[in-house]
Amino acid sequence: MLMTCPPRLLVVDDDPSVAAAYKLVLEEPTRSQDGENHSSLDDLEAELFGSSEKKESPHGWRVSFLDQGLDAVAEVRRSLESNDPVAAVFLDVRMPPGIDGYETAKRIRQLDKNVHIVIVTAFSDYSYEDFLLVAGPADRLNYLPKPIWPHELRQVARLLTSENEKPSFAEEHSIPTRDTSACCK
Repeated sequence: MLMTCPPRLLVVDDDPSVAAAYKLVLEEPTRSQDGENHSSLDDLEAELFGSSEKKESPHGWRVSFLDQGLDAVAEVRRSLESNDPVAAVFLDVRMPPGIDGYETAKRIRQLDKNVHIVIVTAFSDYSYEDFLLVAGPADRLNYLPKPIWPHELRQVARLLTSENEKPSFAEEHSIPTRDTSACCK
């Protein structure tokens, strides 16, 4: 039986409050019909009794958070080497003191032609067309202005990760792709 790993999201933003907002939106706990927040109870149990098991998001994806571009490039490289590629990167543009989002997107695209890159910024240092030149193609690059509504962020994440559930163009046309069967080992 083939084991399927939940898709991976990578959030890269140097602002701790923005990262916390992403975390709240993308790792939102589930509520049961009785209104109980069981995810928080599970987290408390893990903290009290030492369980180190990391649970996936109730939305069906795994999320990692980084605050610098070079760390993001290294994480994408590691994910490819471990056969557990990142499905989508949500990337800020201004991330001092390291490389900016433009350079980060360029380096990530050089490593992985399949990853979705979502530029999320409140500034217009670079246009979508600027990013397209170094991090295209257009079907793998999105540009979202801050602020983003929570439901919009979840919807983008859902759309980008649901691609893993349906046959890709490559699969439909028998084009060889990366083997991800060992991604969760």
